[in-house]
Amino acid sequence: MTLAAILMPLLALCVVARGIGFLPLLGLVAAAAMLVDGHTPLQQAGAAMAVVFAIGPILFLLRYQHDAARERTGSAIPFFALGLMVLLLLACTRAGVAVFPASLCVVVAGLVSVICRQSMVWQWAGLLTCVEGVLLCGVQAFQPSVVGVAGLAGTVVAVLGGMCIHRIMPRVVPLRPPSARKKSSPDSPEKNGDAA
Repeated sequence: MTLAAILMPLLALCVVARGIGFLPLLGLVAAAAMLVDGHTPLQQAGAAMAVVFAIGPILFLLRYQHDAARERTGSAIPFFALGLMVLLLLACTRAGVAVFPASLCVVVAGLVSVICRQSMVWQWAGLLTCVEGVLLCGVQAFQPSVVGVAGLAGTVVAVLGGMCIHRIMPRVVPLRPPSARKKSSPDSPEKNGDAA
């Protein structure tokens, strides 16, 4: 198990605790974990999808104002996700699984964010975190069907989430300098003086 795969659950917890801002780092680490054992077409496709699903939403959100809704139950959610991860690790140890289930821990963290968070952007981040975990699982198990289903699910989540954000969140309005506003104003004193 690589260091990148071990770091993925910690970054997934950061997504749960701090929001979608940690998603690009999670995607880059997921891509590194997929490519560490080789560069087969399946690994390259999985890594490319992991990067696109992690960076694309952040670039899309730059056009909208930040969601300032406060989470009422935010303080306990990361600990809840961490507790579920520990239980998952204990269950895998009892079952005799020798591999660290990094992908399953990432999926658990994403599901906790979807279930416990109230803001739409946090839930979108949780769903994309789940997609990252499933992609890693499919690549590590060399299952092209799992990678394909995760890619399709990630595309649907990204498109639908973007459409919902476009309908609900206010867009960023570029501020014009005061001189430009005075020139474009139809009731400026200069025009009134010329008319007199």
